[in-house]
Order: sequence, then structure tokens, then C-alpha cells
Amino acid sequence: MPTSLLGFDIRVSSIADKIPLDANSIIIDVDLNNTDTIAKLAAFRKNAPSNCKQIFAISKGDLQEELQARTLGARKTIHKPLNDTALARLIEELRDLSGMPASATGKAVNTAAKTLENTFARFGANQPVDLGDVASTGKEIANTIDGIGVNEWLSTVRAYHQTTFQHILIVTGLACSFASSIGMRRVDIEKLTIAGLLHDIGKVDIPAEILDKPGKLTPEEFDIVRTHPRAGYRFLAKQEGLSEDVLDAILHHHEFLDGSGYPDGLAHDQIRDLTRILTVCDIMGALLERRSYKEPFTVAQSLAILLQMARKGKLEKVLVHALGKALENNVNSILEKPDETLIALAPLYLSPAEMP
Repeated sequence: MPTSLLGFDIRVSSIADKIPLDANSIIIDVDLNNTDTIAKLAAFRKNAPSNCKQIFAISKGDLQEELQARTLGARKTIHKPLNDTALARLIEELRDLSGMPASATGKAVNTAAKTLENTFARFGANQPVDLGDVASTGKEIANTIDGIGVNEWLSTVRAYHQTTFQHILIVTGLACSFASSIGMRRVDIEKLTIAGLLHDIGKVDIPAEILDKPGKLTPEEFDIVRTHPRAGYRFLAKQEGLSEDVLDAILHHHEFLDGSGYPDGLAHDQIRDLTRILTVCDIMGALLERRSYKEPFTVAQSLAILLQMARKGKLEKVLVHALGKALENNVNSILEKPDETLIALAPLYLSPAEMP
């Protein structure tokens, strides 16, 4: 569960806990066929503030659970499983019913998504990108994250967008947070944000069945994916207004320090600082996002993978640490046992070399 979403704090409690006095709504997700649980639930609900909305989570199509929930006085039910997407839909519905204004975070995410939609459409039509619109959107993202924090940004993006835009918005949010947390100059923050928004524009011409494939890509499919950095670079390099640092980050965001990346197999000092930062954020974004074939990894799991890559010489460890601090997580405990964490992830993990 996210800790915050669309302007609301999210807290997970057991029925042995007391309901916070400031709770706006509670979602009850328990075994409604267990008599002991029902008895405990009755005591739990008595402690709810008088204006607190009580919502029951039930299995879709389970008429017995539906009947039990109604018997217990449920005025509203939602379907399991509970995740950030389901919570976002519920929050928006509750906002509408109570006449509350829309979330500022949701507005910023939707504005950014519209900019990306227009930008990708221009690429597909071989028309120049509106760089002013991209820069303006980047500033809005940076300002939003400064206000609400990167964790709420990530939760909101995952709740709203399940496409390539989700990845781009997550990566851009991570890049903004990273840059701000280490005190980068405003001009460099803007460069990094623009690079984040444009880094995957070359994926426009890659078939969706390859990008969304639920499993390992074939060598032929991966060769197609590997074309996207150069395709994006060639298209954008024809326009004036993008700095060399931004263009380089778009072209080389899949390069690794050990020379095993693509498209040019660069290594060490051949890779620019801005590009190194975007690479770390890009991999973290791929791990944190929800895809058709996997749920999002936690920040701790994702950091463990990045630290293992740093140990192998692919990424700069100091950048991984800095990103961990930007996400307000203590990386020291992960550093102690990264290999054990990776073993637990092995069935789900796609190596970054295989990640679209």
C-alpha cells in the first residue's frame, strides 16, 4: 500500500487497533465468513468517528460476501484486490460525492500525460516536438514533487497510467527528486527533467506486443528494442533547443560503466554525468512500475538490485545511494545483505539488459 495517494494519508491497521480520530474513510478487508472475525469487527467499527465512511472489500462475484457485508451495514463495497489503482478510483469517487476539489497531484500527472501524448504523436507524424511545452511540463513536475514528495508522485502515476507513459513519468519524478535532494543547479534539474520526459520517445515505432511482452524477449525482439535510443536521438537532434547533455542522455541512457550497455558500448569516463543519473533512475523506474506481467517492486527491493549492479561495475554506487536517500529509505540495511534480497526476487527479476 502507498503511504499517501491523491492528497490522502493511507494507513494499514488490524482490527485490534483503534481507528484514528481523523480517519475520513476505512476500508474493511477481512474474512467475512469467520464468526470470530465478525465479532472483533463489530467492536472495531464502534470506535469509528461518526462521519467516517465504512467500506467493505469483497471478492468479485461472491454473493455470500456481498450479503454478509450488507448485513453488517455496509453502505458501499469495492472489489478485491486492494492496490493503489483501486484506492485511487475510490478516492476520486469519494471526492466527487463530497464535492471536494480534484487532487493537485492528479492534475499534474494528467497534464504531464497529455504533454507526452502530444509529444509522441508528433514523433509518429515526423513533426517537430513542442520543446516549450515539454520544458513547462518538466517545471510543473518539479514544483509538484517539491510540494508533495516523490513517493506520492510515484503512487499517483501508478494509479493513473499503465502504459509507456507510466514509466516515463516515474523516471522523470525520480530524476527530479534525485536532482533536488543533492542540490543540483536549477538549470541542470531542468535538463534532467527534459531528458526524463524525452528519453523513451524512440519507442513510438516499437510494436506494443514487444514492449508489453510478459516474459523474456527473443534476441530478435531485443534487437528491435535496442533501436529506440538512437531513433529518439536522431529525431530530436534535428531540432534546435536541446542541449548536448540532454541529447546524450537520450542516446546513452542504456549504457553501463563496464561497457556492456547499448547502443555504443560506452564505458567509464565516456558516459556523461547527466546520463549516468538518468540510467540509474531509468532502471529504478522499471523496477518500481507496474507492468502487465509483474507488480511493482518495493523501493528496498529495487535498491538491492541497483546496489548489486553497482557491485558488478555497471552503475556508480554513489548515485544509487543518493537515489535511495532521495526516496527517504535507509540503504544501509540493504547494503548488508543485498544478495539474500536478490535471491528472493530471482523468479520475478528481468535483468536490466533485458528490460525494454
